[in-house]
Amino acid sequence: MPILNRDNVVIGVAQIINKKTGTHEFTAKDINVFRNYLTFCGLGLSNAQLFELSIQEYKKNQPTNMSSNTEIKNKTEDFSLLIRLKLLLNLARNLFREQNDLERLVHKITTESQGLMQCARCCVYILDRSIISNKLEDIHFSKGFDMIYGEEFKVTTNDFLENSRYAKIAYHVAATMETVNLNEIMNDQALSHLLTSNGDDTFELKNILCVPIMDSDGHVIGVSQVMNKLNGRIFTEDDVAIIEAFSVFCGLGIHNTRQYENVVRLTAKQNVAFEVLSYHVMTSEEDLQRVSQVSIPEANQLRLYSWEFNDMVLTDDETVLASVRMFIELDLSKKFRIPHDVMCRWVLSVKKNYRPVIYHNWRHAFNVGQTMFAMLTTGGMNVCMSDLERIGLLIACLSHDLDHRGTNNAFQAKVDAPLAKLYTTSTLEHHHFDQCIMILQTEGNNILQTLSPDDYKLVVRYVEAAILSTDLALYFRKRGEFQKLVEGNEEHWDDSSKKELLRGMMMTACDVAAICKPWEIQQVVAKLVASEFFQQGDIERNQLHVEPIPMMDRAKKDELPKMQVGFIDSICFPLYKMLADVEPGLNPLYEGCKRNRDNWEKLQQEHDKLKSLWSESASQETLRKIVEASKPVLQAKNLISSQSDSTTLLKVTKTNDENSSSSFSLPNKEAKSVNREQQTTAITVPTIDPILISTIHANKGAIDTIRGQITELRNDVDELRTQIKTRKRSTANNTSTSRAVANQGTSQNLPIVPATPPTVNNRHSVSKSSVPNANPASFSHHHHHHHHLGQTGAVGRSSICVII
Repeated sequence: MPILNRDNVVIGVAQIINKKTGTHEFTAKDINVFRNYLTFCGLGLSNAQLFELSIQEYKKNQPTNMSSNTEIKNKTEDFSLLIRLKLLLNLARNLFREQNDLERLVHKITTESQGLMQCARCCVYILDRSIISNKLEDIHFSKGFDMIYGEEFKVTTNDFLENSRYAKIAYHVAATMETVNLNEIMNDQALSHLLTSNGDDTFELKNILCVPIMDSDGHVIGVSQVMNKLNGRIFTEDDVAIIEAFSVFCGLGIHNTRQYENVVRLTAKQNVAFEVLSYHVMTSEEDLQRVSQVSIPEANQLRLYSWEFNDMVLTDDETVLASVRMFIELDLSKKFRIPHDVMCRWVLSVKKNYRPVIYHNWRHAFNVGQTMFAMLTTGGMNVCMSDLERIGLLIACLSHDLDHRGTNNAFQAKVDAPLAKLYTTSTLEHHHFDQCIMILQTEGNNILQTLSPDDYKLVVRYVEAAILSTDLALYFRKRGEFQKLVEGNEEHWDDSSKKELLRGMMMTACDVAAICKPWEIQQVVAKLVASEFFQQGDIERNQLHVEPIPMMDRAKKDELPKMQVGFIDSICFPLYKMLADVEPGLNPLYEGCKRNRDNWEKLQQEHDKLKSLWSESASQETLRKIVEASKPVLQAKNLISSQSDSTTLLKVTKTNDENSSSSFSLPNKEAKSVNREQQTTAITVPTIDPILISTIHANKGAIDTIRGQITELRNDVDELRTQIKTRKRSTANNTSTSRAVANQGTSQNLPIVPATPPTVNNRHSVSKSSVPNANPASFSHHHHHHHHLGQTGAVGRSSICVII
């Protein structure tokens, strides 16, 4: 292939022979790589030829008479120029070695330029690569580098790039694309106003030479500055020629480095794609046939309009059908002419692309989608949104956590994951969006296929903005702006930027909406989220050997209520309050969040009380003895099941059945004996479970129920004592009848107790505590609700003692 210079003139030919790898044949890719390489070779050869030519000219014009001081001076200057040309060639050689890091490249440039130009200070500015306009107001520097003679090389601050006098000159040069050489700063009327020093700048500026750095297409990609020529000299025309040649090499080096960075990004993206494709597959035809042929349940049957929606009662297939139903209810399937099989295939493919992690799985995405549906319909947000926005929001909700790995953005950076190389901010959110588009573009999955190109682009933009807004870092960044609009009683959300802000806040509200669900659902979800966080914390501690943050530290799991309260106060409360102010129909979300905050705060207070209890050494010793004594009893019974089970297990009832075949009464002595036995049993047989101590805050409702029932039992005992005193005065015939009933009780393995004849209006309530040595039987409550406590391990003591 030919080697060309900058003027496209052939200055050489390069050959590559006998490829060693693959098919041993040169491909089109090889030709392209070779052509690009020869572009740089042509530039290098051109400069080398110029350098060699200058050496020859120097030798040819060497003075023969060395006696003249003028000739000696000229020779010295020529020799200095020769050294600088050698430095320039050395710089070109070094630039092609530093191609993988822009900062290292510019460091090399500034170091070489100080030696080349003999100056006290050198600055290099890099333009934002997305800016192609030469208008001054459109030019922005993305990075700046500064090196003062004798000091360390440093990256400049944003304030330096925007406000320093040196940057102002650089902006002027970038806009005009002309070299600026100022040897007498204060005498230059045109630019002296740009070089006025502020109070923080102590550098004494004497002269400055500033040139644009251009790429091969003639676009400005940076600016180079050298300041204060050493030994009190000024920058000459030779200096201008040298630095302009120097800027050519800088442009090549910067362009080359940027190309290298692009290659790194593409390689990282390719790695991510291979990783995804190796795991994910599209939905099977069998799954599609199974789901698409089932009739879709009605929305009311699925409770899709309810704020208290619970997905746990649905099967996986039912969640798919419910997702399709949401599109139908919003009339999106009809308006956008989405075929039923395409709709079902897309939902199944989305579901398939969620990994089976603990929390950020398909179920979470489905719940987020249902909450958005409820906000649009029940909450009244439908009137604010167009059809394109509605379908974009539903797509975003169901897709917002696609391919989530159960770890957060910070973790991706810690393990140097390919995703972190591909996206430096909102890492996972960008990946979720990419996965969403990949599924939409897969054959048979494009539910947007009937849209015009402009509408398609608009919906994709809505989806991207919505998914990215689920990054809480962006939420915190934009919340202040949204709050100003709400406090200003904004009523018109027609402006595109305001509408995008509103959609983003709705997405965040849907993403964390589990905090607004009924308490039973909220507890389950909180445990799932905590389990996933703890799993990441375990990996960080055991594999990365770093301490996880408290939220992900399994050792701090008892602080979950406290962390939940903090999460609600910092994120959820302000968000739902603002949305309720925007649309009163969204107030149930705020109220649900408020109720759950109260519940978590109560648990936190109970936890704090327990910590205080265990902190006392005397109490701790007492509890240890109680625990040791209660181990045999506790092995036969699990006291810490779910809250509902605990409530059922611990319920105590009393007899109040008017149609009972017989009513029992106890003589006064026997009653006192039984009560004393119960008291002794309650004291000597404690039932405190050590596990219950750590989780008692989760069963506060059951404990309150027991406390109320014990109070009822005490009242029943007092009433029973009164009845016994009355019956002691009964006649002899009543005594014989009581014995007959007592004999009948003996045959039923019950204690022998006297009884009185049943009367029509006489009600006798007998608590379980009145039967000390029998297995508890079923006793009817005042409302005839029967509760069975079959506790065989409690033989020998009353049931109420076991419960206490």
